[in-house]
Amino acid sequence: MTRGSPSGALAGKIAVVTGGTSGSGKAIVRRFAAEGATLFVLARRTDRLNQLAEEFDGDITGIPTDVADPDAVDAAFEQIRRTHGKLDVLINNAGLYRPSPLELLSNEDIAEHVGTNFLGPVYTCRAAIPLLRAAGGGDIVNTATEATFLHPAMLTMYIATKAALHSFSELIMKELPDDDIRVTTLVQGVAHGDGAGSSDGWDPAHLERALPRWNAEGVMRPLLAGPQAVDDVADVHLYVITRPRGQHLDTIFVRSY
Repeated sequence: MTRGSPSGALAGKIAVVTGGTSGSGKAIVRRFAAEGATLFVLARRTDRLNQLAEEFDGDITGIPTDVADPDAVDAAFEQIRRTHGKLDVLINNAGLYRPSPLELLSNEDIAEHVGTNFLGPVYTCRAAIPLLRAAGGGDIVNTATEATFLHPAMLTMYIATKAALHSFSELIMKELPDDDIRVTTLVQGVAHGDGAGSSDGWDPAHLERALPRWNAEGVMRPLLAGPQAVDDVADVHLYVITRPRGQHLDTIFVRSY
């Protein structure tokens, strides 16, 4: 892949993207790289990080990280501190959802939802703020979901944790008015392409039970509407973080209908 332009919109910027090996996360990485950013991608699967590094000819640094593990997160951001001393952008894109009735979710399922969707961004934001401050300011974008407004059944833990993330974003924004650190919640609808909507860990039997409920609730059309693509979502992320520093987009909705 061709290196990003040294005169791109993100030239000289250091950015972290969590969940950047598939779906919207990978599209964000691709777009930011094209705009000249120096990228660190945090994800759990080393094989996917290696594939991403090959695709980008070594222009990105993949750090195997389970964002639900605070020690792993701290170690990743310490690596960035040692090599660059600052951070300009944090994109919390990693997310987990597994359709299931609550009573059938295992302890592991519940812990993974809370860890990936909520505690992960808490840990990454905590680690990023000193580095963003060292840069003289920057941007945090936390990905929520339109499901928090549609309330489809059998996505209880996904919706609850993403709603908590939305509130968390609004609250930490109030702590940073003097640091020029902007915190934006990006409420995202379904996006198609490049591994989006991964069904890793889904129980087909649970999904079979969920689909009739979603149809009856009338949420299938907005959940599966097109033609929003992951590249469109990446464009919105670039737009958010390149606004004039005096402008702050608190919450932005990105959907197809």
